[in-house]
Amino acid sequence: MQTNVLHTITGLEVGGAEFMLARFLGEVDRSAFSSTVLSLLPPGLLRERIAETRSDVVSIGMERHPRPRDIIRLAQMVSRTAPDLVHGWMYHGNVAATLGSVLGLRFVPVVWSIHHAFDKLEDEKPLTRRLIRLSALLSSRATAISYCSRASADLHEALGFDPSKRVVIPNGVDCAEFRPNEASRRAIRQLARIPDERLVIGHVARAHPAKDQRNLVRAIADVVGRGHDVQGVFLGEGHADGVVREAAREFGIDDRITTPGLRLDVAQLVPGFDVFALGSAWGESFSLAVAEAMACGVPAVVTDVGDCGWMVGDTGLVVPPRDHGALAAALAKLVALSEDERRALGRAARARVTAQFSLALYVGRHLDLYELALGNGTTMVRH
Repeated sequence: MQTNVLHTITGLEVGGAEFMLARFLGEVDRSAFSSTVLSLLPPGLLRERIAETRSDVVSIGMERHPRPRDIIRLAQMVSRTAPDLVHGWMYHGNVAATLGSVLGLRFVPVVWSIHHAFDKLEDEKPLTRRLIRLSALLSSRATAISYCSRASADLHEALGFDPSKRVVIPNGVDCAEFRPNEASRRAIRQLARIPDERLVIGHVARAHPAKDQRNLVRAIADVVGRGHDVQGVFLGEGHADGVVREAAREFGIDDRITTPGLRLDVAQLVPGFDVFALGSAWGESFSLAVAEAMACGVPAVVTDVGDCGWMVGDTGLVVPPRDHGALAAALAKLVALSEDERRALGRAARARVTAQFSLALYVGRHLDLYELALGNGTTMVRH
């Protein structure tokens, strides 16, 4: 008999949690699980990808600020779906999962997923702050809370989230999709319009102050100033006319920074990087972009924020946040390695992801959690 799972999520635009949901649904045994995705906002770009998993997609058409009628629609939708288990994704989705299961009179297990971390609660938007505080009050009602990193679990429990509900399940990478690919080297150089012999320092993320991309551009400028022939390639939304381009002009390396924008062919481009760089100042929980680069055989330089340092281990370099000098020195160190030495680090990085952060492990750990939540298991592994 199939288990009917309802997934509640804010929306289906391009984002880390949204991609993880899509990938998760693509791997779930459809003979054992029937999946419906409830997007609170009107579904976005990833709706088609989720539909390809033969999962139903529904929405209550919520706007950015919830209204009373949205609560009524939520209860009606949950009641109509009649799930055996509700899985919330991110703050809005988690609260919706709990409220919907009660108001829709479906008193079934509710699993929360938290994919967020931050530096200071007061730095978050007012609505997000209120939602986090509400989540803390409701957290004891969840059957389990799945955090994508240990750092995120510690952070939220310090704010009042029920520590007895903790389960840490790191994000997972599809190592068949993200893998070394010799053709990618040529593809990324054609996209960036740079010489074949130039080394590429790659970065994948949307423009956001937490990513401290200005500091990363400054570090790349230092690497260029040390005489290394490198190109910074920033994939993601908001770079073409944002702080990355401004910083490139400010530090005199406008021709050494390429900003192709949002790309859906990341898996075909990242293997062409020589080094991956993430210079976040705060807000990292578990960086899926870093794990994907590692799976592609690309060694990474990361700041010690969230679980990034633990994720990279000894397959790359870890530096303090907000320190462009340390970031530049680490980038220069990897750039100065021979190609064989970088490839060896890349192989170690891929092996680490395959052993600890694969999509298969991610899916298996969640399905084990489902069994426990439904009363079919024996012991909850909390990590």
